[in-house]
Amino acid sequence: MKKFYPLFAVLLVLSFGLAACGGGGEGEGDGTLLGEVKARGYLIVSTDPNYEPISYLDPDAERAAGTICPEDLLTYGEMVGFDVDVAKAVADELGLEVCFATPDWDLVTAGSWGDRWDISIGSMTPTLTRAEVVTFSTPYVYTPAHFAATADSGFTSLADLEGQTICLAAATTYLDWMNGTLTITEDAIFADPPGDFTIVELPTDQECAQAIAAGREEFSVYLTSETVIDSNIAGGLDVVKVGGAVFSENLSPATDKSSSFDIDTFVAEISSIVDGLHADGTLSALSIKYFEIDMTQDPTK
Repeated sequence: MKKFYPLFAVLLVLSFGLAACGGGGEGEGDGTLLGEVKARGYLIVSTDPNYEPISYLDPDAERAAGTICPEDLLTYGEMVGFDVDVAKAVADELGLEVCFATPDWDLVTAGSWGDRWDISIGSMTPTLTRAEVVTFSTPYVYTPAHFAATADSGFTSLADLEGQTICLAAATTYLDWMNGTLTITEDAIFADPPGDFTIVELPTDQECAQAIAAGREEFSVYLTSETVIDSNIAGGLDVVKVGGAVFSENLSPATDKSSSFDIDTFVAEISSIVDGLHADGTLSALSIKYFEIDMTQDPTK
C-alpha cells in the first residue's frame, strides 16, 4: 500500500476533480435533491484524494466496469478509504452508484457548490460557521484531533509546543482550534492551544506529513486526525504523537444550502441512512477495518 503520493500527482487529481464536478443526468427529478439524484442514478460525493486512510486515490486501480459515472468523475475503487466506503454504503442504501469529485477543501466548506456535487462525505466537522452555508446530517464517526512531531524533536507534551512552528491545513477545524475560533460544543474541546506559535498552511494536513517525509525543515509538528497520524506512522514516517487529543471531530455528511434543489428530504434521508448504518453495525465494522478500533460512539456522551 502506497503511503505518500508525489505532490504533482495529487495536484493532477485535484485539477481532474474540479473539472469533474459538473453534475447532471438523463432523468428529470421533482425539484428536490433526493428526486434529482434518484432520477440521475448516481450520487456525486466530494472527498479528499490525499487523506489516507480516510480517502485517497489508488493510482493502480481501473475505472469501475459498467459505471454510469461521467468520465470526469472518479469511481469506487479508483477512490478508496474509510470515507469512500461510507459514501458507497450511503449510495447503496439510496439504490445509486457512487461517483467522486475531489475539489479543494476550502471550496467544500465555503458552500455555494453550484450543484457540482451533491454531498460531502469527507470528514467534515460541524461548526456554527460551516452550518451557515451547509446542512449537516447525523455524524457517522468521531475522531480525535492530535498533534504529531518528528521523533527526534523530543516533544512529548503540549507545553513543549510553545513557540514552535506548526503545519496546518487551510480551512480546517485544526486551524480554527489553533486560532481560538473553533465553534463546536465546549465538551468536545479537551485542551487549549499552545502559545506563541507560528503557522504554516498547506492545502491539506496530509501534505504536512508529506513535507516532513520529503525533508522540509521549516516545521517538525503538525495537527490532524489521530487516524491520519496512525497511518503516517504505519507508512514509515518517523513521527510520534504529542500529548493527548485536543478536541473531538464529530464527522458528518454535509449538503449545500444554496443548492438549486430543495434539500430537506435529501438531508433527512441521509440522516436516516446513517442512523441505520450505525444500528446494523456497518459503520462500526468499517471503523475497525480502517482504524482497528470502533470510533463510531460519541466520546462526549
